[in-house]
Amino acid sequence: MSLTGKWNLSIATPMGEQKVELELVQDGDQVSGVSRNDLEGETPMVEPVLNGNKLTWKSNITRPIKVTATMELTFNGDLATGTAKAGMFPAAKVVGQRAS
Repeated sequence: MSLTGKWNLSIATPMGEQKVELELVQDGDQVSGVSRNDLEGETPMVEPVLNGNKLTWKSNITRPIKVTATMELTFNGDLATGTAKAGMFPAAKVVGQRAS
C-alpha cells in the first residue's frame, strides 16, 4: 500500500480540534511530505521514518507557540490513527483518512 496522496487529519489538542492536511510522497521505504493548516500554513516533515505501516516524523510549529511536534501515525488502508506530541503538552489523539 502506498501512502502517496493527501490525507485529512484531525488532532484533538488541548486548544481544541485542529484540522490538518497531510500530503505524502512515498518512494519505496522513503516518505516525504508537508502538512498544511489554517494557523501554521505549510510545514515540511522533518526526519520522516516509515517502518511497515507506521510513519513517524517531526514538525517545527511556530504558532500559537514555538515547539517541535512528534507525530506517529499507523496506516490501515485509507484510515490513519496515532498521536501528536508537542513539547510539554500531553500526547493528542490523531485520526484521519485518505482524501485522494
